Amino acid sequence: MGVLKRKQESEAITFKLPAALKREIEQLRSRAEDAGFDLGETITAAMWRLCKQIKAELEGAPRPGRKLNGRITEPSTEKLQ
Repeated sequence: MGVLKRKQESEAITFKLPAALKREIEQLRSRAEDAGFDLGETITAAMWRLCKQIKAELEGAPRPGRKLNGRITEPSTEKLQ
């Protein structure tokens, strides 16, 4: 296996965060860069893991009107976090 890795194509994404979280990320980015790390790559890896987890949960989640063990499922009142 080679040492060189190809640069992945990337695109910007925009979404709203609580202001406190945005400040925390900006501070962490500065500290990471000063220490020689790439916070963007770390966040990207975490987002991949999150996407896989969300996909798994959605694929296993009962949907309204779908039969599960012979019963029609009802919408959940549980809040997602």
